[in-house]
Amino acid sequence: MINLLPDERKAEIRAGRTNVLLLRYIFITLTAVVVLGGLLAGSYVVLDGAKQSAQLKVSENQSRVSAYNDVRSQADSFRKDLATAKTVLDDDTSFTGLIYKIANIVPRNVILDDLNLDPATFGSDTTITASAKTFADAGKLKDSFTKNGEVFSSVQIQSLTSSESAPDNDYPIKVILKVVFNKGILE
Repeated sequence: MINLLPDERKAEIRAGRTNVLLLRYIFITLTAVVVLGGLLAGSYVVLDGAKQSAQLKVSENQSRVSAYNDVRSQADSFRKDLATAKTVLDDDTSFTGLIYKIANIVPRNVILDDLNLDPATFGSDTTITASAKTFADAGKLKDSFTKNGEVFSSVQIQSLTSSESAPDNDYPIKVILKVVFNKGILE
């Protein structure tokens, strides 16, 4: 087969085929751009919906959590109390023996109103408040504390008052003693 077409005509046919091919590529590219734009827009709408749903769940959960704030504060308080108890138990400080010793030396007709035992204050002045039936019983309390050098190294009466105006008070004499607990008493 002999091609008898002039060269210009051949060039125009080739250019036409190239233009058709380029139009196809442009069409395919535009279609791909439109599809990708649609996918981007669709994914944006889906992600925005998921974001709003998540924010709604977060606000619901925060309202639920606020209902449990009292429980949380109680749990924190309990945790703090447990930590305090642990430190006390770790110190292995037992006041039972000391309390029994003090109870054994308190004379009849005298009751202790206030007894504060703190190992940090042993060796320094501590105040003990007691009530007695008579002034003689209050003196016996001081004497029995003074005689017991194992527990106390110093005993002084700070104040001695009477409140006999109250008829139903069995222990009208109030005694405030300043004592010094021996440092080694808990060992």
